[in-house]
Amino acid sequence: MDEQELKKRLQAAFNAVANGYDNPALRFFPESAKHLPQFLKLKGDEHVLDIATGTGHAAIALAAALPKGRVTGIDFSEGMLSRAKAKIDENGIRNISLHSMDMQSLDFPDSAFDAAVFSFSIFFVEDMELQLRHVAEKVKLGGKVLATSFYSGTFSPQVDIFFERVKKYGVDVPSVWRRLSTTEECSTLFEKAGLSNIRVATKDIGYYLADAGQWWDIVWNAGLRRFVSGLSPEDLEKFKKEHLQEVAGLSTDKGIWLEVKVLYAIGTKSRT
Repeated sequence: MDEQELKKRLQAAFNAVANGYDNPALRFFPESAKHLPQFLKLKGDEHVLDIATGTGHAAIALAAALPKGRVTGIDFSEGMLSRAKAKIDENGIRNISLHSMDMQSLDFPDSAFDAAVFSFSIFFVEDMELQLRHVAEKVKLGGKVLATSFYSGTFSPQVDIFFERVKKYGVDVPSVWRRLSTTEECSTLFEKAGLSNIRVATKDIGYYLADAGQWWDIVWNAGLRRFVSGLSPEDLEKFKKEHLQEVAGLSTDKGIWLEVKVLYAIGTKSRT
């Protein structure tokens, strides 16, 4: 699959999940966003670029820490942007602007932002180093670039069970489906992109799901959906029943534990 075809599929996938992206089962998104201001050490008057803003989790968390600043959010999914705009309007937030834009072709002047954030997005691009360099061009000297990603082992064992089951339905699963999942990978990427003062932190934000149905909420309302969306309605229903029976076997008296560890990689732009 070439890059343009992959991009079209990702657009379609994120448009499809936009209305369910704020499902409570996916609360790792807003929970991880809460920590962004402290990692960026915001003073409160900065202009921050939020790349692939989705439904606005990162933008909203950042805006709250910028009483004299603002956030510019971009995304190529109109469904995501529509949901983000509704949330921003509902909450009366006035220091966020949203733009329909491809993160690989940012239509902003160089050095226009004090900081930039990739919230679970950079790993969708094949050439992550090129993407990071492109975004760094839009940040001022001395500004920070931050990327979040999922630490190795996140969503296991549920996701491992998911892939083992879906392969039995003839679905092609990439040999490396999760990228940028260790501190070493994050550090190396940021070094290659020319950033300095690099640090990588990890936050454990796991929680219990009430039941296997909440795991399906995660599958159906986020990135995993693309691996089952091509199944026929009959096969999808059969897969869902089989898979959720397996996941239900993980239940304890507290529920089903969802392992979620988030990597926060931060670097400084020290040269043009």
